[in-house]
Amino acid sequence: MALTKKQRAELRMKFDGRCAYCGCELQEKGWHADHVEPIYRGRDFNRTITDDGRLEFQSRVAERAALDVSENLNPACKQCNLFKGGHTLEGFREQIAHQAERARAYSVNFRTAERFGLIEVIEKPVIFWFEQYNGEAPQGA
Repeated sequence: MALTKKQRAELRMKFDGRCAYCGCELQEKGWHADHVEPIYRGRDFNRTITDDGRLEFQSRVAERAALDVSENLNPACKQCNLFKGGHTLEGFREQIAHQAERARAYSVNFRTAERFGLIEVIEKPVIFWFEQYNGEAPQGA
């Protein structure tokens, strides 16, 4: 969806000029318009095999059009949008929650800093900025 200058300005201010996910301040340029429900950008059709073994093609054009609307957009910093990629909100939340364990497993620098008390991993739910902003944060978080 191509946004006009006015639409981009309005979208940027949707959550007080902050990234919908991490809450960092968005500059006028360099931020992304993220599709909350991701739009599959691959083929224009879905291939499936029917119960009787026939190959069937289903168009994705209508599916994309239904999701490519302003109501499905959030302002996002470049880092959050690129990391979210094609994940749903819950999939994105799960990916973020696993980052410390991934860093511990694959980064000697992380393990060293943790061993010397420079990093402390805190177990807590991942709450997005827009959830706090709208008062939608899950109970107990």
